[in-house]
Amino acid sequence: MERKITARNGIPIYSLVNKNNHSFYISMFLKSGVLYETDDECGITHFLEHAVIRNVNKLMDGELYAVLDRHGMEFNASTYNEMVQFYIFGSDKYFNIAAEIISKILSPIILSSEEIETERKRIKAEIREVGDKSSLAYFTAKEVWRDTSLSRPITGSISDLSRIGVRRLEDYRRRIFNSDNLFFYITGNVEDDNLSYLSELIGSYNLDGAEIHENKAKVPSTFFRRDKEVKIKNADFTKIRYTFDVDMSRVSSAELDLLYDYMLGGYNSEFFVELSEKRGLFYDLNGSVERYLNVATFSLSYELKESGLYEAARMTVELLHRYATGGLDTSRCMKTGYVDNAYMLYDDPRELNFIFGYENHIIDLGYSGIEDRIQAYREISLKRLCEVAAIVLDPRNMTVTLKGNKKKIDKERLNKILFCEV
Repeated sequence: MERKITARNGIPIYSLVNKNNHSFYISMFLKSGVLYETDDECGITHFLEHAVIRNVNKLMDGELYAVLDRHGMEFNASTYNEMVQFYIFGSDKYFNIAAEIISKILSPIILSSEEIETERKRIKAEIREVGDKSSLAYFTAKEVWRDTSLSRPITGSISDLSRIGVRRLEDYRRRIFNSDNLFFYITGNVEDDNLSYLSELIGSYNLDGAEIHENKAKVPSTFFRRDKEVKIKNADFTKIRYTFDVDMSRVSSAELDLLYDYMLGGYNSEFFVELSEKRGLFYDLNGSVERYLNVATFSLSYELKESGLYEAARMTVELLHRYATGGLDTSRCMKTGYVDNAYMLYDDPRELNFIFGYENHIIDLGYSGIEDRIQAYREISLKRLCEVAAIVLDPRNMTVTLKGNKKKIDKERLNKILFCEV
């Protein structure tokens, strides 16, 4: 069962402990990201993630990485659209040392302008090397989330970064660091004394940020009423993405998970079997669900040779139409991972930590423990999953984006296949 204690400054500390593990995993989740950033704050949360870790190293007199190496621990962070996860993990015998390290995240930023400039250069290098702005995902976000903050990249742009200095980072940190926007999540083999020690460390910080973040996306005017036209960006390869708008008041998170796995999970997926295994149109099938409290997007994509584009589009639309009109098969309903295999999460403190931290306290599902989560998936019938497919895969909700050679792609033919044939 999930447990909660509260540090004396109001910060919640949740735990889901397994004494059979030989490791611990501590996360601090911060409800911040591009979802909440204003036009002149683009990339500031991601910059803050970098600066905070550098700041911890400075507070430790430059010994952070030596301490981590000496104790076989890893300390890092990831920024998402709506949150940052800072995490540290290692052998259970070193929990208290890890607690001392990760609690320093709550400290004021004391970096010099020169140190901030060094981190800025590292982030600019990350932007160049990752190349997100040239990706189909970035192009899709610009279309799907048009005129909202979610149309922007997590990292911001090179010019955005140039406007962010140490004072601005510290001001932003002070605004958003409060007991409503952050919490700690602990998994693995942890004693009550360890949790008390972490609570004592966390509670020693005074956090008075007044900005409260609610995980709701601004909904573009085009949501649920998409125009019937493929969006094409010129490229020397061909990759197509189908993205559906989802009203989260009509489907549950568990239902969306099961639909995703039914359609795209494993090697028995009809998309994979029919388009890849039987016809070799592509090698890999990708999908994603981007969800907030009010809305979500559900997408699938694949890269292929230009010559196979029209056949693949035709088959994709046929499968989507079949699923949306009740053509789901019991034998392909993949509940095992969520039900029969659910307790295997206890064997992976890292995965358990992210799932329960995110699902319970970012998208507010409120599972009391693994048993409660199992029940949420067990109760979903095939009939209900068919209803969910009809809601999610409604053609009016679909945006199709494509990267390819604009001169060679017959857009009119593709539009007819995608939006008129079925």
